[in-house]
Amino acid sequence: MAHAPAPLFRDPIHDGAADPSLIWNREEHAWWLLYTNRRANIDSRGVSWAHGTDIGIAASTDGGQTWRYRGILPGLEFERGRNTFWAPEVLWHSGTYHMYVSYVPGIAHDWTGPRHIVHMTSPNLWDWRYESKLPLSSDRVIDAGVSRMPSGQWRMWYKDEAHHAHIYAADSDDLYTWRVVGPVLTNKAQEGPNVFFWRDSYWMITDMWQ
Repeated sequence: MAHAPAPLFRDPIHDGAADPSLIWNREEHAWWLLYTNRRANIDSRGVSWAHGTDIGIAASTDGGQTWRYRGILPGLEFERGRNTFWAPEVLWHSGTYHMYVSYVPGIAHDWTGPRHIVHMTSPNLWDWRYESKLPLSSDRVIDAGVSRMPSGQWRMWYKDEAHHAHIYAADSDDLYTWRVVGPVLTNKAQEGPNVFFWRDSYWMITDMWQ
């Protein structure tokens, strides 16, 4: 049995790959990792190294054994200036790729300021169209995780920093219009919810900073 290397992938530009989302690229017949390209190797004020980030691309044509850096996603900017993109959640449905990415205007040196989850669509994973900023439970939301429910509806889980960093949820019938459900995990602060189906149950993994 082949063993994957550890670390599996290191970003060759900033060495700060984080928050990966795995998607099959139907056009290039390769697995893609889309990730937060944190600028971990720069000398910066405060946490500005974690801002001003692009979405990086790593591709694998051997089933995930090896990964090659392909650059960054172009054309994501929809407002003027140098802005911040984090934690892409990417899925494919009915011929379209959908990305829900955390967005912070500008480059902050601390953890203050607004955050939004932005919806973008693409026919090929390269060319992205801005759809909307999602109207969720506050203006400090990040880390979307999306899965389809047995009813056919879609559910998004995310961190709401304005509400004690609890995990909130929103539902959608079409991936474009979302209705806030409310808090679903309130036992402690956490982030990065990832939901998957395995062995007849839905599972959620979150980062509790422990």
